[in-house]
Amino acid sequence: MLSDPALQPEVRLTYVLQAEARAREEWEECQRVADDIDPVEDPESLALARRAIRDAYRRWYEVSNQASELAEQVRRTSLELRSSQKWDHERAQVLRELHEQFEGGPHYDLLCDRVASLSVRLKQMEQSGRDYSAQEHSALNNQMLAYINQLQKYTEAMKSESISREAQTVAEQILQLVEKHCAVTYPELWLSIMRDVRGALESAA
Repeated sequence: MLSDPALQPEVRLTYVLQAEARAREEWEECQRVADDIDPVEDPESLALARRAIRDAYRRWYEVSNQASELAEQVRRTSLELRSSQKWDHERAQVLRELHEQFEGGPHYDLLCDRVASLSVRLKQMEQSGRDYSAQEHSALNNQMLAYINQLQKYTEAMKSESISREAQTVAEQILQLVEKHCAVTYPELWLSIMRDVRGALESAA
């Protein structure tokens, strides 16, 4: 069922446009019938004909809205979402620049991939020449900025963790030097220094 060509946007648009044309013909026919009815001689038939006009118009309006939405979807797909060498190169370049700026694991790679894809998607939209709403553009832009924010937070957390490890290593090396010179001669001073250093490391962790 899912392989049915009728599910493809282009084919569906053709069917909906055909339905729109039939609905318009029915609407126009209802108007023609109403125009031929004498309002004085047959007011009841005229009231029924006018009701038929409203019903036919409602059907045409619903189908025409579907056609408009499908046409925009097909246009957007043809102008923006189709893969090309240009956009593939653009995405790869953005992704490479992100990897050069940030370092991380699988979560970071996934975030970089999302940022690169959204960056290209926004450029495709802006260069497509189609009319897009400010809300549509803003939604994609905000989504990309949210991913960038997550990237920055993730990178800062990794840097803080790296700095903490480096600080602990330096502290251990300093303690080894202090122990070498003070542990035997000044044992109380050595214990006091150990407590102070341990407290400082625990509060910074």
